[in-house]
Parts: sequence; C-alpha cells; structure tokens
Amino acid sequence: MGVAKLSDTVAAKKLPVECPVCDGKKSAILYEPWVDIDDPVQLYGAASGVQGTQTLVTCTDCGMIFENPRYPESVIIQGYMSSDEAGHDSQRSMRVASFYNALKANRANLPKPGAKVLDIGTAGGAYLEAAAKFGYDAWGMEPSQMLVAEGKKRGLKIEQGTIDKHKFEPGTFDMVSLWDVLEHVVDAKACLRECRRLLKPDGTLLINYPDIGTWQAKMAGKKFWWILSVHIHHFDHKSIEEICKRTGFKVIAQKPYWQTLEFGYLEGMAAHLKVPLAGLAHKLTPGFIQRIPLPYYASQTTAIARLS
Repeated sequence: MGVAKLSDTVAAKKLPVECPVCDGKKSAILYEPWVDIDDPVQLYGAASGVQGTQTLVTCTDCGMIFENPRYPESVIIQGYMSSDEAGHDSQRSMRVASFYNALKANRANLPKPGAKVLDIGTAGGAYLEAAAKFGYDAWGMEPSQMLVAEGKKRGLKIEQGTIDKHKFEPGTFDMVSLWDVLEHVVDAKACLRECRRLLKPDGTLLINYPDIGTWQAKMAGKKFWWILSVHIHHFDHKSIEEICKRTGFKVIAQKPYWQTLEFGYLEGMAAHLKVPLAGLAHKLTPGFIQRIPLPYYASQTTAIARLS
C-alpha cells in the first residue's frame, strides 16, 4: 500500500502553530510560498525536500524563523517514514569521513573515546560508523524503514522510531547528537527535553543545523538552499542558544561545519534546487571529475551543549 496524498486524508490542511522556541503567538511573514505541493512523499520523503512550499515567519517575541501555518505532525511523520534516500546513502564514505573529521575538530568539548552515544535521525548510519571509528559505542534512531534496513545490513545498532517512541532507559548515554535533525522535528523543545532525559548527569548534546543567520543565508534570501519543505524550523546561533536554555542546556561552543561530498553529487543537488545552468553543467561534467571529493561549507553550524 502506498502513502496517501494529503488530499486523501482528513489532516489535509496547514494549521497555525506557535513559536517552537518561546511559544509566542505573534509573528510577521518573512517569505511567502511560490510552489503548491500537497503530497507528503514529495514534501518530506527525501532529505533534499522542495523549495518554495512554505510560508516562513519571524516570531515577534524572540526572532525565531519557522514555517507557519504547517501540516500536522502525523502528515510530516508519514512522509519521513516513506523516505527512500538511496542517493543520500550513495555518498556514505564521504559522509563518514566528514563526520569523523567533525568529531576530531570538536573533541575538546566531546566525551572521551569509550563513551556511549546516541544519534537521533541517523539515516543509514554514516555517523555511527564515524563515531565507532572515533572510539564510541554508537547507537542510532531513524524513522525511515529503508534506511534502518540498510544500516542493519552493515551491522549497525539502529532502532526504527522517533525521539518520542523508543526503548532506551533514562541516563543511558554520555552524548546525544542531532546531525541535521532538529530543523525537521515538529516539537523541537520536547525533543531536547527527551535528549536531556536520556543523558547522564555530565552528558553532552551535539546539534548540527542549517544556519539561517549566516551572511550567505542573508544574501540568498528566500532562495537560501536550506529553505526546504523538510525543514520546518530555521535556527541561528541565538535561537539555538535560547531553545537549549529553555530545555535545560547551556551552549558552550558553536563553529562552522565543513563536509566533503563528490563534485557530481553536489552538482546534482544544485540542479535539484534549480540553480541556473547547474543541470546542464552536471550533464556535461565527465565522470572522473564528478567523482572528485570536494570540501565545502554550506552555512551549517555545529553547537555543543551541556546540561545546565
């Protein structure tokens, strides 16, 4: 049985929501949508998402940027669980190397090797491989059936589910990580409170997020490449610090996140986002050039927090 379209469901309507950080009810429109799509598989079933489907607003109380109105959680989760990210998983070795380099770059603020860590929204488990290489006892949680199955084939410890539905005991982990996940979560504060519950008293929280506060984001405006249907919240340094403070954490460090992916994959992403001439360039680029690893910074930030 396939995933039903929103037009076939009762919850086919976007509804007003409060600010995910301060619960404020007043906001000002920042960007209007220019694309009309109502299929949850298209909207939420791929990590790349779709541009131009959201009304983004700015909270007048705290400045947080988020989608409002928004589809109900049941619709969003329905799309996530249908994810078929073979293309995402094709860059596995590159992602493992990027995660490993990030762990090394942040090791002064992370638990020592031997620690037990949980990665929420772990996709196919590339981070788990990097964490194991770093010396961690690595566990993952992921809603996509396809990605969990692929991870388990590799012998990784991945549980299918979401942060509100799992079997882990309180105080189990030395670190909980959210790599490019918090912007997807409907109730971000509830997610962080559950992370707090899962952490040991001296535990560490790692959040990697698309940063809408960078100069690149401000120059790109509504065409900022991280404004996608799958991203319902848009954080910057200030809003990450505020949401952590409100859920019992104190941010101790934030730094840019660099990663490495194949040039051809990045060309394909640019074409998907309708960057001018990207599709033509991708078709004309020789295969050996497409396979070249390319380090890049795309306005992502890694925040490290501790229990306060």
